[in-house]
Amino acid sequence: MNSETKNCQNCKSEFTIEPDDFAFYEMMKVPPPTWCPRCRLIRRMAWRGYQKLHKRKCDSTGEQVISVIHPNAPYRVYRQDFWWSDKWDPKSYGKDYDFSKSFFVQFEELLKQVPLPALFTEYTTMVDSDYCNAAATLRNCYLCFNADTSENCAYLNTIEGMKECFDVSFANFNELCYQSVNINKCYKTFYSVDCEECQDVYFSRDCIGCTNCVGCVGLRKKSYHILNQPYTKEEYEKVLAQYDFGSRKSVTDFRIKADAFALKFPRKAFRGRKNERSSGDCLWNCKNVRDSYMVTNGENVRYSQLLKAGPVANAYDYTTFAMNAEQIYECCWVGIQVNNIKFGFWDYKSHDLEYSFGCHGSGNLFGCIGVRGAEYCILNKQYSKEEYVDLVTRIKKQMAEVPYQDKKGREYRYGEYFPSELSPWAYNETNVMDWFPISKAEALAQGFLWRNPDVREYLPATAGLPDHIRDAEDGILKEIFQCTACGKNYRVISMELDFYRHFQIPIPAKCSFCRDNERRVQLNPIAFYDRICAKCSEAIKTTYAPDRPEIVYCEQCYQAEVA
Repeated sequence: MNSETKNCQNCKSEFTIEPDDFAFYEMMKVPPPTWCPRCRLIRRMAWRGYQKLHKRKCDSTGEQVISVIHPNAPYRVYRQDFWWSDKWDPKSYGKDYDFSKSFFVQFEELLKQVPLPALFTEYTTMVDSDYCNAAATLRNCYLCFNADTSENCAYLNTIEGMKECFDVSFANFNELCYQSVNINKCYKTFYSVDCEECQDVYFSRDCIGCTNCVGCVGLRKKSYHILNQPYTKEEYEKVLAQYDFGSRKSVTDFRIKADAFALKFPRKAFRGRKNERSSGDCLWNCKNVRDSYMVTNGENVRYSQLLKAGPVANAYDYTTFAMNAEQIYECCWVGIQVNNIKFGFWDYKSHDLEYSFGCHGSGNLFGCIGVRGAEYCILNKQYSKEEYVDLVTRIKKQMAEVPYQDKKGREYRYGEYFPSELSPWAYNETNVMDWFPISKAEALAQGFLWRNPDVREYLPATAGLPDHIRDAEDGILKEIFQCTACGKNYRVISMELDFYRHFQIPIPAKCSFCRDNERRVQLNPIAFYDRICAKCSEAIKTTYAPDRPEIVYCEQCYQAEVA
């Protein structure tokens, strides 16, 4: 089949469906998309609320619980241990399919009836980590999200294997690190980006195997460098003593200096290693992975993002997680031994699911919510295999003939992901706000929900912050501070203060969520641009927009530069 150019039903821009794409859609038995890749991604992300925590009542016990679902949202919420227990049966909410209504209308009705868990964690593996979500196997952690197998940490996002780390994102197997992003196997690494196997490193970028370096860029297996200038051990310590990184002002001043210094060095158009026939950014050990962002151990994947927990194979439009995933299409947050999942959200250890939400250990489900250990269910109602196959065929036909129309007039037939207006979360409560931030007016104009902030979270500060950590007394743990960026209140917790004192780190003047956003900006957006290599003038595709100030090299020129 030849390539075909279409106009996106949502943004009206043109996008191309190529022969390989058609082959994938045929394999998955789905129609070609009517939305462009970017709009499809935004639509999926608008279903993933994971970081905004609230207090609300458990609808099973009546007690107050920490929940990722807003107390005013019209859904039933169960405490985690109750939700996962056998004290209730998701299939008891099963309903007959009504061919006089569109599928998505009936799915929304079911979504407001079937209880949802207060938090989305593997709660039996969580110890003293009540204020974490999208997490498993955490011990003594606080405000950690997309987190696995870590201990004594706070303010982490998209991490695994961390020990005593604070304010770190998109990182694996680090210890005693702070305010860094995309670092791996590092020890005592602070204010750094894109570093691996480093120790005692500050304010550095793209360094591998380095020790005792400050403000360095693109170094490999170097020690005792400041702003890429080599020193003896004695000279290094003497120069470093001139800086006082216990002062917030000193840290800010040096970060500005280090950022300006880093702009003098080329950036690699494509971050990643050990890839074949692949394009995107932050790809590792991938083969034929195209137009994708942050994928590990992927093969035959396109238009997919944040799949750090590979392997994943034969997938399109797949966002978040993986871990032994194959034949996945238009899904968000599904993983752990999943196969042939289409249009799913938060499904684990399952196969042959379509339009499923929170279904685990199941197979052959259509339009189900919260079903566990079951097969052949539609809208949570049990059927025989023969009844299931027949009814699913009829439903797909009806979805094609009688589409759901959202408030903006966009049509949803079989093959489209869930309409964003049906999401339990508002735009500014979800993952999409992290990567595609827009204003309230823009969100409402595009048909998204919006949640106004709680005025109780924006009270005046009870104390001022000292510039230097040496002036931070124990009483600071009782105070309420106000973020200098967004105005939201935040506190300092005990293990955080101990960490700051030990490493002479000033107390941050911004809340943990604004600090998280600042780190995410260092990663570049999920968008790919055409540029020219600044060295050899070859055409390249990169996440660095053409109007950005960075010097961008192709892979070959970059490796020649840093070798």
